[in-house]
Amino acid sequence: MSANPLQDAKDGLVLAGELIRLAGEDPKAREAAAHLGEAAVTISQTINNALLPLAAVNFAIEKARIYFSERFGDELSAKAANIPVDQLVEPKASIAGPALQGLAFCFEEADLKEMYLNLLATSMDKQVASNAHPAFVEVIRQLSAEDAALLKSVLAGKAGSIGIVRAILKTEGKDGFSVLQNHILRTADSDDDALVAIPGLAAIVENWQRLGLIVVDYAIMLVGDTLYDWADDHPDVIRLREGNTQSGKVVELGLGVMYRTDWGERFAKAVGLSDS
Repeated sequence: MSANPLQDAKDGLVLAGELIRLAGEDPKAREAAAHLGEAAVTISQTINNALLPLAAVNFAIEKARIYFSERFGDELSAKAANIPVDQLVEPKASIAGPALQGLAFCFEEADLKEMYLNLLATSMDKQVASNAHPAFVEVIRQLSAEDAALLKSVLAGKAGSIGIVRAILKTEGKDGFSVLQNHILRTADSDDDALVAIPGLAAIVENWQRLGLIVVDYAIMLVGDTLYDWADDHPDVIRLREGNTQSGKVVELGLGVMYRTDWGERFAKAVGLSDS
């Protein structure tokens, strides 16, 4: 613990972290936090009301208490390091409380933890605090670690739109089709950029849609001769074509666009997925 946590909190460098340390280690220190002033007391009360009571009924929170005591302060301080002191504000209780509770359950999952920490830091910066919406805590809560890892590539781009395809089965000479697989994206291995299949990706995309972060539309397509060239070589498309070789049937691609909503763009900024 810092030799002078009250001064650290005043400086705004480890505001929430030091209060959690105090609240987690010494009940009497929670009372001493009242001397920090109204803003710090509000954060302390949020922590006490939203996070610490869970420790009594959920064994997992004991691990979270250790995280908050030993690492949280430093990690949040790093996120808030570039906030000018005169722009540092008390995070709204409607964001801080639920965010700390969510963080308590996923601090071991790096991508989700980063989202919570960035959301807290955003809410502490007067210049951009309006980007932090209380509902974003619930959005993060309804993402898996795999969702979070994939979502950055979808929401980070300045263009806001990417190509998406679905595999459809058509009968030669007849109208209509059946959908074999929805929502195939250009997913590639980070090491060699080789195309890879992501099990359950269609459901992941539909979860992003349900949360209002993106829209998928197969009635429109991106303009450009090569923007969908990757699709024929995608492992899912190859697999479906190899598995559907009956006479008179053909597997074709339905071309579409996936684009982030205004809500998705605001979310991306608030949780550190986009700087645009």
